[in-house]
Amino acid sequence: MTNRTRASFNNHPSWIRYRDILRDEFDITFPIEPRESWQTILGHSIRCDHWEPTDRAKGTVILVHGGGGNGRVLAPAAVPSLRAGWRVIAPDLPGYGLSIPAKEYRGDYAEWPRIVAKIADQALGPVVLLGMSLGGLTSVFAAQLAERVDGVIATTLVDPSDPDTFDRVARWPWLGRLARKAIQWLPDVMDRVPMPLALATPLRAMTSSKRLQDYFVRDSMLGGNWVHGRFFRSIHQHRLETESLDCPLLLIHPGADEWTPTALSLPVFGRIQTDKALTELSNGTHLPLERPAFDEFGAGIVEFLERTAKESTLSNVA
Repeated sequence: MTNRTRASFNNHPSWIRYRDILRDEFDITFPIEPRESWQTILGHSIRCDHWEPTDRAKGTVILVHGGGGNGRVLAPAAVPSLRAGWRVIAPDLPGYGLSIPAKEYRGDYAEWPRIVAKIADQALGPVVLLGMSLGGLTSVFAAQLAERVDGVIATTLVDPSDPDTFDRVARWPWLGRLARKAIQWLPDVMDRVPMPLALATPLRAMTSSKRLQDYFVRDSMLGGNWVHGRFFRSIHQHRLETESLDCPLLLIHPGADEWTPTALSLPVFGRIQTDKALTELSNGTHLPLERPAFDEFGAGIVEFLERTAKESTLSNVA
């Protein structure tokens, strides 16, 4: 992978507005700006945020965004990871954020876990994938592909390959049903249809903050991002082929997530065979920034990372 000088989120209007909302609405601040890199992965120019702890890093956390975000949107999740002494990498996956897809890329979701697996394989120390929204299941797929992943944390494990779930997570159930009919009968037409994310997904359900809702819906990097139907078709057709996972799994689910309630994640969580635990936050919407959910979320991350670091140390001694 090679670094490239490209566009930057630092001083970008999208980041400035988001950072201000996080400070004003949720009292979440960042002592430093992340360092950015551009890396060529599977032909894509992938922009990554890098957050480094003050002392020597105990390992690497890779933040995996969902189908309506980018790496910078997950910046709040970097805070507890840094507090635990871990470095954090947050990529923009193809079609989202500032990353530049390969010329031949047609929007297939299957590329996402492959890219995350490549980043994990080159990360230093123990590696934990932290996926939020669709990034939760993406992290599971990536962990199954990677040479080594030491743990997966997910806020949801919703499976869009299930028809009822696919309908449920669309902005309107009828839109999900219509999309599935198009996938079945007119896949080529479906692939070419572009739509803004704000139309396809209920982005206002991301948060309880009206100001942040408006940001998600209107920002050009989020709700204003246009995505072709092939992405949604490929999500629906990407299935969990194997139910085993060679690392611990923590599902730390927002307790007031009206978009993807905890019950939607339980089928996949129940099927995955590994050392696993489920924690439901006291409150918290799809992006759990509300308190006490955000504090509980951070505490859960820190506990998981500390246990992973300890187990890694014991394994190296043995």
